[in-house]
Parts: sequence; structure tokens; C-alpha cells
Amino acid sequence: MTFVGIPRALVTLRHTSDRRSIEIALQRLGYTVRSTDDHVVSEVLLHSYRPTLLISDAADVFPVASTLMLQVRRCTEIYVIVIGADSDAERLSILRHGADEALPTGVTPEEVAVRCQVLMRRSREFLTPALLLNEATHLYFGPLIIDLARREITVNHFPIASTRLEFELFAQLCRRPLEVCSRNELVKTVWGPTWVGDTHIVDVHLSNLRRKLNERAPELRFMHTVRGIGFRLTDDLLQLAVHDLASSRMLQMQTTSLGVLSS
Repeated sequence: MTFVGIPRALVTLRHTSDRRSIEIALQRLGYTVRSTDDHVVSEVLLHSYRPTLLISDAADVFPVASTLMLQVRRCTEIYVIVIGADSDAERLSILRHGADEALPTGVTPEEVAVRCQVLMRRSREFLTPALLLNEATHLYFGPLIIDLARREITVNHFPIASTRLEFELFAQLCRRPLEVCSRNELVKTVWGPTWVGDTHIVDVHLSNLRRKLNERAPELRFMHTVRGIGFRLTDDLLQLAVHDLASSRMLQMQTTSLGVLSS
């Protein structure tokens, strides 16, 4: 699916002349562009400006990725072009860190702009929000990370020893962070539609997991019981998620998805 609308670029190259040249080249192709060499401003713009692509300096990725790049790497809908990759070792390392392109120092602004155009024809951002959520392999909520592929839960970088049922139940809550998941829905999803029994078995498993999570983060509440219905993530957890780039985008996607479903 190709890009529809005006693409937004964020340029964070360190040299003013390079930033300005690329900004002009992109604007000629119809891009909206913001540029800065300040990392704090860059992180603010990631949240407020919501760029579709980032053009960054190799020094922000090699040999160690900056905080900015670590946040961007978790947002697969942002395309990343890195400039200043002048050796094979740099290019390979930068690509392994999640960049879509690793270009040498002497690349012209016109070539950078053309490569942006090529990337936009492979647009990932305009998949449906529901599909993006279903295809995600990691879900982020501040200090809480759910690795769906490896079936792991970590809090403050500590692994949580969850059982199969605990993980599957909690993963369902995290896939629908703005909704209440009823006990009937959770039972049907985790145990299957033919299961017969007391739906309060969900409470037992989530209570056990809640205890394990609180051992690693006693100051944080993870799940809220909605009396007579089921469970949802707590407002405390969602507030932390808002301050994380990947988390906030995921919440925005679900908000969009819920809006589409209700319209």
C-alpha cells in the first residue's frame, strides 16, 4: 500500500548545512519537514510531530544506539535513514539496529530525497490499526514489556515466571489496553469456545500473576478488576505508557481502531 497524504520527515543530522540541504530537497518533493540537532527536542518531536520517517546521523547509532534511536527502533511504522555510514562495519551495525537505509557521508540531498520516496512506496504505517496490533511481537507499557513471540513478560528488566495460562490471559488484556475484557471473552479465547466451568477461574490465574508482578514493582498496579464483568489494565500503567514512544503509538492505534469499529 503506497503513502496517502503528506509525509512528515524529522531530520536530526548534527551539521546545520546538511540538515538544511536535506530539508530543502524533501520540501521540493512535498514533504513537511522538521529539523533539529538537539536530542531532547528530537524526542519531543517524535511524540508531537509523529514523523513518518527519520533521517539521522550515524553517530546516533554506531557504535552504540542513542536513546532516540532505541525508541524509534521499537516503532516499526517509522522509516529510518542514517547518513554517515562510511565503512562496511558501520553499515552492517546500523542496519542491524533497525535502520532501513545506511548511506555514506557524501550522499547528495537529492539521492536522500529519492530514497525517502522509495521507502514511502513500501508504507507500513497505513496498514489498518487492528492489523498492526495483531502483528506486533512486543507490547510496551512503560516498565512492562510483553514479548509475544518468546512468550515472556518483563518488568523493570526483570523476567516474570508466568505460567502458560497466566501469560495468555494477560496478553489478551495487553492487546486491548483501552478495553475491559470480560471473563467470558477471556475464557473463550484462552480455553476455547467449548470449555464449560466457572469463569472465575480467570480470577485465580490473574491473581497469581498480579502477585508476581507486584513483587518486582510494588509501587505499580497492573490490572484492575471490573466488578461483575472482567479485567482491564490500570490507568497507572496507561499513564506510564503515554510517555513511551512505542507505547503511545500503540494506544493511539487502538483508539483509532475503536473509533473505526464504532462508526
